Amino acid sequence: MFDPNHPGRHWDARYSGEPTVYGTAPNAFFAERLALLEPGRMLLPGDGEGRNAVHAALEGWSVRSFDASSVGVGKSLEAAAAKGVTVEAEVGTCEDWVPDELFDAIGLFYLHLPPDLRPAFHSRACGWLKPGGVLILEGFGPGQLAFDSGGPKSLPMLFTTAMLEGDFAGLEVLECRTMEVELDEGPYHQGRAEVTRFVGRRPV
Repeated sequence: MFDPNHPGRHWDARYSGEPTVYGTAPNAFFAERLALLEPGRMLLPGDGEGRNAVHAALEGWSVRSFDASSVGVGKSLEAAAAKGVTVEAEVGTCEDWVPDELFDAIGLFYLHLPPDLRPAFHSRACGWLKPGGVLILEGFGPGQLAFDSGGPKSLPMLFTTAMLEGDFAGLEVLECRTMEVELDEGPYHQGRAEVTRFVGRRPV
């Protein structure tokens, strides 16, 4: 269960228990959308073991990430070094991490927060984009409660299209939809799933 007072403990234990919790390949939707953008400065909050950060770096992006788990951050740095790329991975939470720069793109993948934290964090993330910058998100939709392929078992923590359009009201919506997919992302994301995808651009 998410503990806002100690958000890293659960993930430290999980990341310590498996060689890779969500595999080494990037999220498929992230890779697809990233290929449409010119490389620039990328932020990946809650990036865990770094699979998405390493992929972005290999694609020519300058990547910064943070995660509540020091174990995850350590594995992210190791994965980047093994691939010969640089990722600026830091320990931080969605409540307290504040950047000193703006970004060309932000990726949020399966970063499910309690409803008392989510809207404020999503609003702050919008403000971290440069004008013209793009935010890409994928997470579980409400129908995920019927599947056993991962995700929180709490309806208020799952993403609807209306929720995300409200949270990211300051962005121009490029894509927002809920759909079923087949996940193959390490031992904790396997099988049929319902996901909600959002892509938005900060107006110039």
